[in-house]
Amino acid sequence: MYAQSSDETLDTLQKWNLRIIQGTTGYRFSLDSLLLATLARPPHKGKVLDLGTGCGIVSLILAQEYPDISITGIEIQPQMADRAKKNVEINGLKGKINIIEGSYANLEALVPEASFHYVATNPPYRRTGTGRINPSKEKAIARHELYGGLETLLRASSYALLPKGRLGIIFTASRLTELLLLCRTHGIEAKRIRLIHPYIDHEAQGIFLEGVKGGKKGEVSIEPPLIIYQAPNVYTESVVRMVKSHQNE
Repeated sequence: MYAQSSDETLDTLQKWNLRIIQGTTGYRFSLDSLLLATLARPPHKGKVLDLGTGCGIVSLILAQEYPDISITGIEIQPQMADRAKKNVEINGLKGKINIIEGSYANLEALVPEASFHYVATNPPYRRTGTGRINPSKEKAIARHELYGGLETLLRASSYALLPKGRLGIIFTASRLTELLLLCRTHGIEAKRIRLIHPYIDHEAQGIFLEGVKGGKKGEVSIEPPLIIYQAPNVYTESVVRMVKSHQNE
């Protein structure tokens, strides 16, 4: 039985029958994590690597959606990695998910090369030197590239993936050109793209990209845009179906 401390909450995701330990302050998982876990298409059997796992939310959802996969989560922040391990334990998934404390900038020391069928990641969006650094260390590391930028992440993803393995990433749409260029630089060819808009009449703020290591250069599938809100604080039916059991959950 989990003994909740005063600086933690125990939340429930009904859709996946998961209980999630999070800090009352600092970084808490966002909708982006739920979207990544829903949009990603790992093989039904194989090994998945979750880079920047945080509290383990993406790994936990994927483990529920794909019962025959095994997952390794990498998290640089000791406190977050510890919470991820607790979440794995309280949800009875210790045999399926392994959490490793460490940085994807040093992935060679953590996992073998070419050993994963799928990499899922929702990395920091902001370059260092841009925007205000959040005073909360957990939030700052989650939002700014303080411990390795996009190129470091894609180099690590390519290192970890088997030939024809896939990368699924949610990133900021404003850096799409950079994302595509660096994917190709590190041998990952984009195959699926879905733009994410806050409202139907707003420009895209996010992007989901899925690419194949060693994939042939050619056409990319541009999927219908994903619209998050139909009104302030009211999700569209598409988002409700993806991440919630009910609109009021």
